[in-house]
Amino acid sequence: SLLAEIAHSPLFKKADLRIAPASPAKAERLLPLLTHPNATIYLNLAEASLLAKTCFPDAPTAAKALITRGATRILVTNGSQTTAMGTPDGVITATPPPVLVTRVTGAGDTFMAAHIVAESRGSNPTEALTQALRTAADYVSGEIGS
Repeated sequence: SLLAEIAHSPLFKKADLRIAPASPAKAERLLPLLTHPNATIYLNLAEASLLAKTCFPDAPTAAKALITRGATRILVTNGSQTTAMGTPDGVITATPPPVLVTRVTGAGDTFMAAHIVAESRGSNPTEALTQALRTAADYVSGEIGS
């Protein structure tokens, strides 16, 4: 498949890949990219479970398991519950701020974009995770536009 070619291509070896499935049904297609040395994979808990073919109880457990399976960096969201970022050095967690949810479509995209922006501005991993969760919470509450 094309994703397997990308995962093993010397042209992409140094690329900073930021990857998210378009839907839970497409999560398993990301398996060839799981072990790419510069891939950051963004998943919700359902997508992480499908990718690993295991039902995880929470995001930290999913992140730990996917790192054990070879992921370099993985972020797992779980709605209003704890979100986790796993690396070979460990797992950090943060909880989204409580908000009145008015929409959910686009929440994952908003989280991913905000995380990338926070990192590009020099935020440390915990700050980037917290900032991304705050931005996603603002989005789902309708505080920021669609």
